[in-house]
Amino acid sequence: MTQLAPLAWPAAWHYVAGAPSQTAKFKQHWQDFQVHEQLGFTPSGDGEHVYLDITKTDTNTDFLARQLAQHANVSYRQVTYSGLKDRHGITRQWFAVHLPGKVSLEPDWQQLASDKVCINQVIRHQKKLHTGTHKSNQFVVRLRDIKSTSDLEQRLQTIGKVGVPNYFGEQRFGNQGNNLNLAQRLLSGERFKDRFQQGIAMSAARSYLFNQLLSERIQQNNWLTAKPGDFYIPSDAYNPFKAPVDEAIQERIDNAEVAPTGWLAGNTGRGESSFPSALEADCLNEYRQWIEGLAELRLQADRRALRLLPIDWQWQWIDHHVLELRFGLLRGTYATSVLRELVHTCNPHQKHE
Repeated sequence: MTQLAPLAWPAAWHYVAGAPSQTAKFKQHWQDFQVHEQLGFTPSGDGEHVYLDITKTDTNTDFLARQLAQHANVSYRQVTYSGLKDRHGITRQWFAVHLPGKVSLEPDWQQLASDKVCINQVIRHQKKLHTGTHKSNQFVVRLRDIKSTSDLEQRLQTIGKVGVPNYFGEQRFGNQGNNLNLAQRLLSGERFKDRFQQGIAMSAARSYLFNQLLSERIQQNNWLTAKPGDFYIPSDAYNPFKAPVDEAIQERIDNAEVAPTGWLAGNTGRGESSFPSALEADCLNEYRQWIEGLAELRLQADRRALRLLPIDWQWQWIDHHVLELRFGLLRGTYATSVLRELVHTCNPHQKHE
């Protein structure tokens, strides 16, 4: 079984333009990290599900979901949300409570309001809010105590034009990579009674494999080069397709219309795109036991774009040492992966040994 060194994993993945030379303090104040979840649709106004648009500060998503359940006197399972949002910031997101019946029977949601929770809107909808329902997230990020602007302008421009590697963020792997330890145990044959814990382990394992694959292609200088066996994804949709390796597809890559994809390990057989290319199989050869283990657990193979291109990328200097970034990201991608190509961040909320 392949052995991992979880404490070393963040530094192992390659940068496109080399490791940043600048450092910055991140999340020193709540307003330094702001997220606004975009549903991508408008709730209908009627139905069994009460949708709540909530802005929260220093509040865990799951904790607030449990508060909503208690306030509505329903089971925690009747409260859903599209995505987890970081506690350490100001985050606006949607929750839904399955509450069939007359509107007059609803609790007074404003009673939950506090200095940390603001109820912006309450509206009913006919469908449940599932995980991954939202379309995108809008971010406002402030980086502080930057000592020098050397090479930052070039990196800022490159990120806006070319994008960054679409790595899974550090949070996917848990504090100090602990989710990889779970993955190691799971893929060594241990079975977890807690299905949620097992899901975390499987997700961490194949996210790690994807990052390894992407890092290898960056090292080979072909992460944005069409290669035999590649599948591609349009920048504004999820629909993997195959194309001949020619000038036409390379031009679409260069114009950021499409991006090559990387294989997400799992059970193959659902179409050609579920199988790794020869290049991908070679890159992940030393992890064959992990790959076989994920397939045995019936996790379906998938594909993910190698490139992450921020939407409406903007920046401004608040003063000589504070940089503010504004951008959007499609769901399933990470702001930390964008910041990684720009500066080394010092986050007071990260735990280290």
